[in-house]
Amino acid sequence: MWRLVGRYGSVGLEIGIAVAVGLFVGRYLDDRFDTKPWLTVFLGAAGVGAAGKAVYDAVKKIDMDKL
Repeated sequence: MWRLVGRYGSVGLEIGIAVAVGLFVGRYLDDRFDTKPWLTVFLGAAGVGAAGKAVYDAVKKIDMDKL
């Protein structure tokens, strides 16, 4: 049971890290290259996409575990 909690409990952490990294890196690059807000928006969306993929992969693993 604890193995499953560790495997699927980390999905929330993955989501938060993916979105935060996208936003922080985008904000840094916007400040550096004076492109506000475009890189923040683009990399934030990329972070949301990466978070969505993490959720998709977790759901796919759950389905495989049921078989």
